[in-house]
Formats: sequence, structure tokens, C-alpha cells
Amino acid sequence: MKIGILDETSGLDSKTKSSIKKIARLVLKEQDVPGDCELSITFIDDAQMRELNRTYRKIDRTTDVLSFPQSEWPDFTILGDIIISLDTAERHSKSYGVSLHEELKKLIVHGILHLLGHDHKKKKETEIMREREKELSLLIKDL
Repeated sequence: MKIGILDETSGLDSKTKSSIKKIARLVLKEQDVPGDCELSITFIDDAQMRELNRTYRKIDRTTDVLSFPQSEWPDFTILGDIIISLDTAERHSKSYGVSLHEELKKLIVHGILHLLGHDHKKKKETEIMREREKELSLLIKDL
């Protein structure tokens, strides 16, 4: 699996980037995504995220994570892009009383599930997605 990390904020050290790759790789493997897929994870600030959210979702505020799928089942050669606002992740980690690393793990799982077609627009979809997030979070809890 080719997992690219781009940190436009310069806020992540190499150890964190390496850990993020391990987390993403394990989640993808657990979801039976083929080993030749490509995934991009980009970290940006709130201003950039607000612009993306406004452009693609017509919501004029920042958010923590956006996912942009590039392929659909069964062709996951280029899975897609996960964009994370490091500013929002840091704020959320403080308000939830967790480390930034824990918050990033949650966002990566959430983003990957979106790329794989999961959603939370309807109650039943939300239940399914939340349950899968819990299962995957247990799998990566020690990473």
C-alpha cells in the first residue's frame, strides 16, 4: 500500500507521520482493501479547511476531516484523499481530553471509512459507521 502524508502545517514530526502510516495501513488491511491501493493524507490549517468545506460541501466553516474518494469498489487502486485540519484536531483533542495522537487516529479511521463508502447522513448508516469505528479503534489502540 502506498500511503502519502503531506503536512502543509509543518506541525507533525516524522515519528507521528510514520505512526499515521501504520494506522492507515492496518485499517485498510482490516477492511480488505487490496495491497496495491494508494491513499493520500494531507494536514492543513482551519483557513484551508474552511475553503475546502465551502467549495465542496457548501458549508462555510471549518471541519475536522474531509474525504475525497477516487475509486469505487472493487477498484481501489487509487483510494482517495483524506484531508485533516490539524487546528481543529488539536482543539478537539483538548476539549475531549485526549491526546492529539488519539484524535488523529479517530479521524484517520473516520476518513478511511468514508472513502470506502460509509456515511452518516441517516440514522442506520450512522449506527453502522459508528460501530465499525469502534471496532477499528480497538484494533489500533496500541499504535
